[in-house]
Amino acid sequence: MSSAIRRPIRNIGILAHIDAGKTSLTERILYVSGRIRAAGDIDEGTTATDYLDVERERGITVKAAAAHLEWSGPGERLRVNLIDTPGHVDFSSEVDRSLRALDGAVLLLCGVAGVQSRTETLFRACRRRGAARLCFVNKMDRRGASFKRAFDDMARMLDPGAVAIAMPWGEGESFRGVVDLVEMRAYALCAEADPSGVGMRPPPLPVPPDILDDAARARAALVEFLASLDEGAGRGGGHSGEGGFAAELLEDFVAGRDSRPEAIRSALRAATIAGRATPTLCGSAFSEASACFLLDAVAAYLPAPDDAFMPEARDPGTGALVASLDSSFSALVFKTVSDPSLGRLSWTRIWSGAASAGEKVLDARTGRSLRISRIFRIQADRIESADRAEAGDIVALSFGGASTSAGGTGATLCDPRKPVLFEEISFDEPVVSIALEPRTRQDIARLREGAAALAEDDPSIRVREDPLTGRVELSGMGELHLEVALDRLRRDYGTQAKAGKPQVSYREVLAGEGFAREDFDRDLGGERARASISIRIRPSARAGGISLVLEGAGKMPASLAAAVRRGVEAALSVGPAACYPLGGVEAVLEEISLPGGLSSPGRTGERAAEIAATLAATKAAAAAGSIVVEPVMRLELALPEDFLGAAAAAISGRGGRIESVEEEAGGRRAIVGAAPLRRLFGFATELRSATEGRAECVARFLRYESVPATAGML
Repeated sequence: MSSAIRRPIRNIGILAHIDAGKTSLTERILYVSGRIRAAGDIDEGTTATDYLDVERERGITVKAAAAHLEWSGPGERLRVNLIDTPGHVDFSSEVDRSLRALDGAVLLLCGVAGVQSRTETLFRACRRRGAARLCFVNKMDRRGASFKRAFDDMARMLDPGAVAIAMPWGEGESFRGVVDLVEMRAYALCAEADPSGVGMRPPPLPVPPDILDDAARARAALVEFLASLDEGAGRGGGHSGEGGFAAELLEDFVAGRDSRPEAIRSALRAATIAGRATPTLCGSAFSEASACFLLDAVAAYLPAPDDAFMPEARDPGTGALVASLDSSFSALVFKTVSDPSLGRLSWTRIWSGAASAGEKVLDARTGRSLRISRIFRIQADRIESADRAEAGDIVALSFGGASTSAGGTGATLCDPRKPVLFEEISFDEPVVSIALEPRTRQDIARLREGAAALAEDDPSIRVREDPLTGRVELSGMGELHLEVALDRLRRDYGTQAKAGKPQVSYREVLAGEGFAREDFDRDLGGERARASISIRIRPSARAGGISLVLEGAGKMPASLAAAVRRGVEAALSVGPAACYPLGGVEAVLEEISLPGGLSSPGRTGERAAEIAATLAATKAAAAAGSIVVEPVMRLELALPEDFLGAAAAAISGRGGRIESVEEEAGGRRAIVGAAPLRRLFGFATELRSATEGRAECVARFLRYESVPATAGML
């Protein structure tokens, strides 16, 4: 395993609110780069990255899809690893884990709708993960499109560092092309503007006189913004370059001189990598030239792996930060998929060093050693063999059909001689569940295997099984999420099962603290088993899950600590009030004793400790008491003003409340409200009927609240 030299790579994702045009733009990018012979069509079900049957039938993206392409950017030829992500909120986990592999993102805005609810969430996720950003305002050829409105929304609501590097030449039905504000050149994107020049790379034209003044003002605003940047502020590489070129641009601005395009690009690149600027351009996803200009911007402004934000790496043993990864191999598995012939494939971002097929790597999370059997580059639903993967690559790794949790989603892979551990990938708690019953006894195994494979492919789906009846409960992020999961179980895994109605995933939280001591003394398999354990449980600051603190336990073997943990987790898997999952719990092991001491407990001692921990934790939970809570959803609606009253009545009729109503362009209103999830089943259908299909609604998890006594849950 050796160090990789600096490589011309861009790792990017395309992120947007649903129906903003992500997949259409991805298709056009793959086409202009030569990766596909023709751009697919969503309505015709011919797209490359939406390749699942359920995606093509519904016209939506439900799984992140990866592709790679070559592009001759400004000054160098690049490899671009691209991930097309879902826009629907139910599949947000696909976006979150994809961001763990990316260095930059293209945030897509609809030129008609502007910044939408999901756009805000995606922007915050990019900023939280340190991903540099470009913004592309799409659908400039649609009636009602307004670049100024979309850009102003971006600058006001998301990023004051948004800066236009292009402007439209006409809008809506009069859309002709775009003006490059860096070069101050116009480009025709439709035949009406230049019948002879429209193509993948139309020739530059002088800026039309009727928009020349607007273009000059926009370019001056761009130069002024870059000139005002303080030298050395922000994060990322290239700070000195930013400051040096900013000084040049400031002199030009004060003197009233035109700035060199090279100086503008250099300052803008440094500011973008530092997270201080979001270059914004515009066009149409159905235009080859728009895709070319966007790829040029990706090459010019988004970071190479060497320039990008690096995740924190820690020593697995001590938890201390690792100052430098140097040339040692390290990588993060951000997704796993099942291949019919190759078994499980681990989608992996290589962060440092290199690895080849046949080499052994360490899964630092589990401590298991794995041998890389094969390496693949990902091209939508196809894979292409590779011999080696280096820093900056996004590849799929096969470990010879290993069926254990090693090498799964969230795993850190590293050089066994220099172990490091990256932050694990977390997933939100599911809020909706559905029960599945096998139709025949033969279907039990198929349902079990299919549900397990589905949950491995999508860890935001949780699976629970009743071993006596074979009944399986799937939990997910929303009704659409579960509908797609059921569809995939039938299609991809051949599962036949009866599905119940979606149900709310209720939870319990502790009402206070509880303490219990258990002196266990019984015969287990002919051996005397004794253990004394004292446990205190209390509400945790963590949103969910159970954490165990070995406060007064002293030193004990890892196997004994694992036994105690199993016992505590078994006891606290359900709450004392109504047997719903119990979350947000901290269990403190205050005392533990075994007859022979803790150093060598043996199997009998470990078993006794596990049982005692279960009994003590159960008593402590009963002493603390618990409260049943339910998920409350944030509702975000956009609709014409004429239907405002009908929408408000629909929300209040579902036990919801309206928190704000804001005016939007074109006589539309934006409503923000909240309602309990148990009242929202079928709400989308009711809303469509009440507003004649004119309302857009997004419901996403907001928080948990106590279930009212009038709800009849207890």
